[in-house]
Amino acid sequence: MSSIIGLDAVTAALFTPTTLLRLITLWLVYRLSLALYNVSPFQPLHQFPGPKLAAASFFYEAWYDLVKGGRYSHEIKAMHEKYGPIVRINPEELHCNDYDFVDEIYPSTGRIRDKHAHFLASLFGPLEVSASATPDHETHRVRRNAINRFFSRKQILRIEPLVHDMAQKMCSKILRSTGEPINMIDPYNCFTADTISEYSYGESFGFLDRDDFGQNFKRAFEALVTTTHTVRFFPILRHTVRLMPLIGGAMGPDIAYLVKSMYETIPSHIVKAQERKSSGNIFTELLESSLPASEKSMYRLSGEGWSLVAAGSETTAAALTFITYFLLSEPDVAARLTEELKNENPMKLSWVQLERYPYLFAVIHEALRISLGISSRLPRIARNEDLVYTNRGFNYVGVFPDPEKFRPERWLDGQGRADHSMEKYIMSFGKGTRQCVGMNLAFCELYLVTAVLVLRLIPHMTLYDTVFEDIKYEFDRLTPQPRAGARGVRVTIS
Repeated sequence: MSSIIGLDAVTAALFTPTTLLRLITLWLVYRLSLALYNVSPFQPLHQFPGPKLAAASFFYEAWYDLVKGGRYSHEIKAMHEKYGPIVRINPEELHCNDYDFVDEIYPSTGRIRDKHAHFLASLFGPLEVSASATPDHETHRVRRNAINRFFSRKQILRIEPLVHDMAQKMCSKILRSTGEPINMIDPYNCFTADTISEYSYGESFGFLDRDDFGQNFKRAFEALVTTTHTVRFFPILRHTVRLMPLIGGAMGPDIAYLVKSMYETIPSHIVKAQERKSSGNIFTELLESSLPASEKSMYRLSGEGWSLVAAGSETTAAALTFITYFLLSEPDVAARLTEELKNENPMKLSWVQLERYPYLFAVIHEALRISLGISSRLPRIARNEDLVYTNRGFNYVGVFPDPEKFRPERWLDGQGRADHSMEKYIMSFGKGTRQCVGMNLAFCELYLVTAVLVLRLIPHMTLYDTVFEDIKYEFDRLTPQPRAGARGVRVTIS
């Protein structure tokens, strides 16, 4: 009994108002001292230009992303206009907007690049142990090498019939939807999620088999990205995520859906893939691979599975939505693309054949450019080397004049051929050793669906009360977000 009383007494002494005030004072002194160090000559980055408040503390970044709602990318752009090509944007990070330096920041092979902890702090739960969220280079290579072969161009050509069938299935379902307007992000998310889940687990989520397009993976992804900035600047919240399976239902329906997708839906599909033991899907083969046992735990593979589905659905669906808007709002673009594809059988399309059409190439790459993919920065740490920036005579050159204008002709040379030299300016899939693993799958989907869209859907499709501001990039939540109240690309089918 005396020990219990003693513990209560100690607890009471620790949590008196005076003690709490002292702890808060010590914390404030620590933060102030750290801020002073960050702007002092003793800090290695002190010589780089940028706002002193940004250099002093992460609070500056938090103001723009937390308080002003994902606006720090716009502030970084303003910094470059004032200070030049390299600016210090927080106590630990430099930002560069000279494209000639991109290959130094994101090298392809042979050079170590780690991910920055501040950026990864926005991810939680099983996602923390996915390949895309792995901080150190060595562990990332183990995890990434295990899945690389599933997304090679050769392998995607093998599963092209799956992509083709899913595209036709989506198209036929859209043509049957002659009632209420359709928000096109929904069918595209159903298509991309069903495709990547079928390939990953040998069984699709079945979104395209439902009565409408309302059920798709976007709901889970949106619930994740709405927490991005909060979790990044309050990383202690990541430690509460383990309670989410217990309390997710009390945090609202969207968070509950996110939790269920992470802790129930994806794990159940992985279990079925293991039981199925048939080759041809990613997780059956991963579970039978030579990966260390620790890398094949259900928790880690669930994070990998969720990450693959999210990456394999969201950005491709967004690009297709942009393509749809511009084909419907700019009849000359649609007419030129229709003329180019007029000899194609819409029911028997070939990715390799479609890649030969220059204007189709131009439309797809212009959509990737303007839809952005991932809009937030992707910081890297060059652990074993100093990166030397030598272009002191930097001049801003507009590679894409009038960047908000949809101009596929940017991607054609003087003879009307595809200008592949321009592809180096596309950052939609990232660059270097951590480039998006699903790039080949995304291009296969983009070519096949755009062709199906032109040949089967556009003649029956009309924009419904939609303007560019309904999809235009306004702020960051990992992915680009339109203005508040934006309604997306809505269409009617006749």
